[in-house]
Amino acid sequence: MRLPDFLIIGAMKAGTTSLYRDLLANSAVFMPIDKEPWNLAGDDVCQPQGLRQYAKLFEKAKAHQVCGEASTVYSQLPDITGVPRRAREVLGDRLMVIYLVREPVSRIVSHHHHLWLSGVVACGIDDAVRQYPRLINYSRYAMQIEPWREVLGPQQVLIVQFETYINDRRGTVASVSRFLGIEPQCEQIRAETAYNKSEGKPVPKGPVANLRHRWLYRTIVRPLLPLSAREKLRSTLLPKAQDRPDPPSIETVRYIIEQVRDDAELLRAIMSSDEPLWDFQDVLRRYEVMQTSQR
Repeated sequence: MRLPDFLIIGAMKAGTTSLYRDLLANSAVFMPIDKEPWNLAGDDVCQPQGLRQYAKLFEKAKAHQVCGEASTVYSQLPDITGVPRRAREVLGDRLMVIYLVREPVSRIVSHHHHLWLSGVVACGIDDAVRQYPRLINYSRYAMQIEPWREVLGPQQVLIVQFETYINDRRGTVASVSRFLGIEPQCEQIRAETAYNKSEGKPVPKGPVANLRHRWLYRTIVRPLLPLSAREKLRSTLLPKAQDRPDPPSIETVRYIIEQVRDDAELLRAIMSSDEPLWDFQDVLRRYEVMQTSQR
């Protein structure tokens, strides 16, 4: 029974899809075609039937490959709880975890855009950050990662900064590969391509809205199509996403920063960084310039 050796647990909108694709370029890595299976989000996986269903995702892995999966719901406290405990119970204490973190305001803006396009929220970001706690909670990275460090130990958890990853895709993937105990293979990484961007992304609507959730598609059609073919099909059949909603006001940017500042300092200590991970004054200046240019 093959099960994951590693998990990419998030954060949402912090580069997990790109890392998933970059690691798949390595022949020593196997990950299921469904990037986010979510099996560890509930207790069913701890039962024999649920465990067999989870293991089925990895049954095509070769003996020399390390297995992994990437589900951002695994770092979505307080909405999804108990994942580190279940992960250790099901996958063992040698499990390796990769967690990507992104400058909090940028992550929240991208997360709001995702929810807005999906129709989950209809309000602008100024109202959304006060009405939907998840937007800020999922950017409290120290809060999200500390339970994993407590359950598995700090040596089993790798925290990767989104900004470092984007600036040096191949170098970062090489470091992640060494963390996983495999030889880096970065030649095929398309460093210029950002995956899962909201701008221009095909959005399911009408009769095709639930296509990816239909049993026939998920179990028969999708496994037969290469990832590139599925993306081409989506871009052909589905309408493109709308433009971005308005950016946050300066007051909202200040509000977000104050909400996450203490957590960001805890994360800096966890990562043993001598300098702050993000310059929040620079973030404020960037949005001030953006607001000025729109007037």
